[in-house]
Amino acid sequence: MKRIVAIFVFLVVLAVPFCLDQNNKGVQASSDGISVRLNQSKLNFDVNPYIKNGRTMVPFRMIFEAMKLEVSWNGSNRTVIASNDTTEIKIAIGQNHAFVNGFRIELDVAAEIVNGRTFVPLRFVAENSGAEVIWYGDTRTVDITYVFEKFRLKDKARFRDLEFSIDGVEVTNEGRVVTINGIINQPDKVMVIEVYNRSKRIASGFTNMAGKEGDKYIFESIIFASLDFQPKYIVVKTFNEDKKLVKIAEYIL
Repeated sequence: MKRIVAIFVFLVVLAVPFCLDQNNKGVQASSDGISVRLNQSKLNFDVNPYIKNGRTMVPFRMIFEAMKLEVSWNGSNRTVIASNDTTEIKIAIGQNHAFVNGFRIELDVAAEIVNGRTFVPLRFVAENSGAEVIWYGDTRTVDITYVFEKFRLKDKARFRDLEFSIDGVEVTNEGRVVTINGIINQPDKVMVIEVYNRSKRIASGFTNMAGKEGDKYIFESIIFASLDFQPKYIVVKTFNEDKKLVKIAEYIL
């Protein structure tokens, strides 16, 4: 009996390195050849992205800084924080949810630490920063399109064949109503207007056609906000071919 047990233990010891090696090969295979491009420029990560449960995971600092978000790490609660003028994203390690401007959003895959590096789900962080994300399975490439340019009132912005401008902002009813107006070249194009104050509080509304000026169309968006809301930034979004909202312009007031 003792001899049988000894033989069994010996076989288990031999099998462990083999299993570990096979597991490592599986992880490596899922990470080989994944390319991430931001506005057509390839991002060169110092550690490879990998795919977990169908989601591309990338090192958090590289992706956020590439999109010009300020990044910090709270070691006490193991939380990644990334922010810019209008957005604050908080992702805790191992949690199945994150917070975007204080709103809880569920995650398909939790952020995790692998070999001392923190990885976050790429699509979640990019899309919640306003980017458009497309996955090309045949080349294992993630394409991110993100608007960096900031505009002033009456500046003309473009997104593919869409041209528009934000021309006026009116705050009435003690800050409870914000009216945005502007010009657009496509009257049937739906845009979402988001207004933010300095504290990243948000109010939003859809555009409606209000008239015509030559070959351009006048749009208006009436947004209901809280008391004393003073807009500082305007983010313009529209729906892409996948019916997802993408940021197409940001105006500074």
